[in-house]
Amino acid sequence: MKKNKICRMVCALAAAVLTAAALTGCGTPKDCEGEGKITTIEKGVLKVGINLKDGSMGYVDENTAKPAGFAPDTAAKVAEKLGLSLEIIDTTEENLLNSLDADLYDCVISTVGITEWNKEHYSATKAYADVSSVQDKLGEKAEYTKLAVFGKKGSCLIPAIQNQALSPLIKDGTLSEISKKYLEKDIIIKK
Repeated sequence: MKKNKICRMVCALAAAVLTAAALTGCGTPKDCEGEGKITTIEKGVLKVGINLKDGSMGYVDENTAKPAGFAPDTAAKVAEKLGLSLEIIDTTEENLLNSLDADLYDCVISTVGITEWNKEHYSATKAYADVSSVQDKLGEKAEYTKLAVFGKKGSCLIPAIQNQALSPLIKDGTLSEISKKYLEKDIIIKK
């Protein structure tokens, strides 16, 4: 009789542990490596926060009234690589990361530099550009010149952007061409 009771307790404990593990593992490691389905995107639209008052990095084209510049073109190529449509949400430089926290968009592609504070509070891709050579065109000296795509901490979207979009766009030269188009120089980090 004691053996049956112990066996039932062990089985119940094992079931509880397996259930807890299943509930905490909502995103699979495959998703977070950027190989699986991106579960943070709603209705197939990648919402990207960009400052559209940022000179050649991001602006509204007077002729088309559409976003243009290095950041919007980069966002369009990232969305294309991920098989998503794109919605650009204009915001100020000061509100880029704050609005990310408020779930107004999925990620930030703009002149947000990689800082220790940003890396601690947000998920980020590897640096995909260094704007130190074009600061004169940007209109201000930035202390942190290496750019990354930022998302919410722990988001599986950021590794997917790195693996499925940025790395291929760097490798095939697309980001170099975008930077030359708007900044007349290649600002892409080649690693």
